[in-house]
Amino acid sequence: MDKRYHDRLDVRTALTGGDVVGLFGRALGYLWPERRLVAARAGLMVLIYGLGLPLPWFLKVLIDHGVMQRAIPVGGEGLLYPVFMNGFLDSAAGMDPLAVTIYALAVLAVLFLFVGYSGNTLLEANLAEGADVATRSENKISAGASVAHGLVGFVDLCLAIRLSQRITHRVRESLFSRLSRQPLTSLNLQRSGDAMFRVMHDAPSIAGISYALTLSPLAMVVSVGANLWVLTAVYGRVAPELVWIGFSAVGLTLVATSPLARWARRASQTSRASGSATTNELEEGFRNVAAVQSLGGTERQRDQFAAASRESFRQSLLLVWVANVVEWIAENVHLVFATAGFWVIFTGIVRGELTLGDTPVVLRMYSLLYETAMQFGRIWIDQQDNAAAARRVFFSMDHQVEPRAASRRPRELRWSEPLTLRFEGVGFHYPDGRRALEAVSFEARTGQTLAIVGPSGAGKTTLAEMTPKFLHPTEGRITLNGVDLAHLDTAALRRAVAYVFQEHQLLSGTVAANLRLAKPDADIGDMESACRLAGALDFVRAMPDGFGSRIGRGGGALSTGQKQRLSIARGLLRGAPILILDEPTAALDPETERALLESLSASREHRLTIVIAHRLSTIERADRIIYLDQGRIVETGTHAELMARNGAYRRANS
Repeated sequence: MDKRYHDRLDVRTALTGGDVVGLFGRALGYLWPERRLVAARAGLMVLIYGLGLPLPWFLKVLIDHGVMQRAIPVGGEGLLYPVFMNGFLDSAAGMDPLAVTIYALAVLAVLFLFVGYSGNTLLEANLAEGADVATRSENKISAGASVAHGLVGFVDLCLAIRLSQRITHRVRESLFSRLSRQPLTSLNLQRSGDAMFRVMHDAPSIAGISYALTLSPLAMVVSVGANLWVLTAVYGRVAPELVWIGFSAVGLTLVATSPLARWARRASQTSRASGSATTNELEEGFRNVAAVQSLGGTERQRDQFAAASRESFRQSLLLVWVANVVEWIAENVHLVFATAGFWVIFTGIVRGELTLGDTPVVLRMYSLLYETAMQFGRIWIDQQDNAAAARRVFFSMDHQVEPRAASRRPRELRWSEPLTLRFEGVGFHYPDGRRALEAVSFEARTGQTLAIVGPSGAGKTTLAEMTPKFLHPTEGRITLNGVDLAHLDTAALRRAVAYVFQEHQLLSGTVAANLRLAKPDADIGDMESACRLAGALDFVRAMPDGFGSRIGRGGGALSTGQKQRLSIARGLLRGAPILILDEPTAALDPETERALLESLSASREHRLTIVIAHRLSTIERADRIIYLDQGRIVETGTHAELMARNGAYRRANS
């Protein structure tokens, strides 16, 4: 994959024909939960084509027995009509031409009310769209089409839209769940713009595949089968060539367009990758707009986005060009067969074997055969675009996610009891081979405050992120009350850990919504208590709507110190037995810091607190301090003990 498209995980994008078949089979699995809707649509399709069969025959009645004034004999003897027209012919026998015309028009009006001119019309839900993948995918979300107009066509269209929406919703929900459960090491490599593109624009392809490989061929088979049956029954001895022309068109289209399948897949994959790269540039540009402006990089960022956008449009244009080449081949193949079909029809009329009224019948039936044959022959080609998108969806679904536990039956702990956290020879290295920790061993208990210090890049945050299983040891093990974390349920463990990140993770909603992320049932009293401990209550009360005030994207309406205090308040509100604070006082003034540390110290009896910090004032009250350097524990002890030595800790704080 071209490095311009930012992919770091999904780099092997080539698909073989066998891969495509496997993707199609997997996509069809999403139909089973919606089997009732599928069955309803299949039944409606059969009904639509059934009601549509008599339509051209009433045109024959109007021409032959209305305009040309040919009499309808009793029993329809000597006339070329299918058996389903016998009832009408019997009831119209002996009528004068005007009465036959009115009668036929009345029946046509009823049929049109229900199905319109079914088979040759298309009722669609599509809105205006561009040539790029993203805008076209918006139509796929609520894709729907019916070959009928009228009441039945409207019901069929609604069912089609509902089916597309349900399948797409199910795929999106599953894909989002899998992406959000990937390990931090993967999430740090996967850019959020690409993930958004997969959820929003690639996911609808599954519904497109499901329809194209089931209901669409069913409709084609019913249409072709019904029309060939009628043609054979009525005109089998007069124009049997029409049957062979239809079948030949299908075969030749498949032979002529199949070599382009791989080309179409490649063009679609590249178009989607370049589109997600554009989304990446857009997302990162807005997320880091302050840094870009402060460093004078606005024009450079604009140029990068413009380049990504141009590349996206170039690849979209290439995809359109490939699709048009396929269209051109299919149209020219069928032009030959259309010419042959029209020759059969008109020579039959000239020879007197067909009447003038047979013209609209044969033209309509042949038109249906021609269009259906072309559609049937293009199914494989048309689905290559969806195959490229489905590959991206299933890649993300199949990518490694955080294991719930190492065993099928995770161990349980009584979180209300005192906890003992133990690191035993823990080591960790990232997928790219960088080592972050080596042979780390220590113990901490409920009621203690453990401080982790050391120079930047020493592995402090890596060590802390192992407690809630954001990262997993590559050597050694971590235990809680003697139970390996690997054997504990991940969700249960994280409910027992409140982690306050160094980078403020705030939502764009209200203060209350951000706090309730930690405790959904928290009332105002709970939130006030947590904010008071974190030194956030005064500024929250001073906001226009108090806890109901909106804080903007990422807390943009707050100062850095206010963001930090609100994040700490959220961690305290959780009431978890383990509290981890990553640089909790970096943006706090000395007075606020002192008040926070006193609050934490006073309420630590039933909690294990782990603090990562650089400030001496933050760590000197800790019960135990671990000094890390280059991933190894260099020193450990209390502040007084470490300052009494002439070691790394004392040198760092001198």
